[in-house]
Amino acid sequence: MNATTVAATEVRLLGGIKTWAAYYGSDREAASELARFDLVALDPVGAPLLGAVKRHGSLVVMYVSLGEVNTGLPAYREIQGESWVLDANANWPDARMLDVRAPAYASWLLSKVIAPALAGPVNGLFLDTADTPIELERENRQKFAGMTAALEAVLRKLRATHPRALIVLNGGLPLAERVPTLVDAVAVESIWTDFDFATKRYRPRDSADAQARAARLDRLVARGVPVLTLEYADPADRPWIDTLIRRARDHRFVPYVSTIGLDRVFTFTLR
Repeated sequence: MNATTVAATEVRLLGGIKTWAAYYGSDREAASELARFDLVALDPVGAPLLGAVKRHGSLVVMYVSLGEVNTGLPAYREIQGESWVLDANANWPDARMLDVRAPAYASWLLSKVIAPALAGPVNGLFLDTADTPIELERENRQKFAGMTAALEAVLRKLRATHPRALIVLNGGLPLAERVPTLVDAVAVESIWTDFDFATKRYRPRDSADAQARAARLDRLVARGVPVLTLEYADPADRPWIDTLIRRARDHRFVPYVSTIGLDRVFTFTLR
């Protein structure tokens, strides 16, 4: 079977999923709940037993950060002090932004981050922080020109190196819109919700902003790209959570609702 046939098969597979979850905790007891979802995104550092999650046929994609690196990870020690390791993320102080244009970046990402993430019985990757280099370029084109193009080149190399791996791109919509064949699905956080990092409060997003975000994703769905949504909400506010799930499904998105830490499993969307 050639790479083109494999990619087409996997796109149809993700197009048929009804539920998904993102869980970055390490509680092995969570595996039984996670196994009830069609697709699960896990953190390779502290993931529960993969076998338990997959026993009911769940697809598993492993978390990989594209545009940032956490200072607590072994992969960070490989590049600590490199000029392409940039400032900390204001909202996540343990994360350092990366200059994806650096010649050494792609080699480090593929060998030290992606290869270990794909080890074992996993189906692919959940690629996070794609928005970081894109936003850096948007905010300062003179300093960060070429970041988006460099990220696209990395995704092309990843697809060529691992043609059988599912690729779920979290954010990075300009790339998904430009070259939808590079990804098997797109995940987007906080369409109808927002989180205030200063006050640690969950809140609704401005209505006009939310409508614009949803409309942009509608266009991806129309092009055959599966869209996974991730909303953050107070788990005690069940009416609001039900509203979020209904809105996502009305747009033909696949919803998941959790807390900002993604360290608990919530089964609201399984009902």
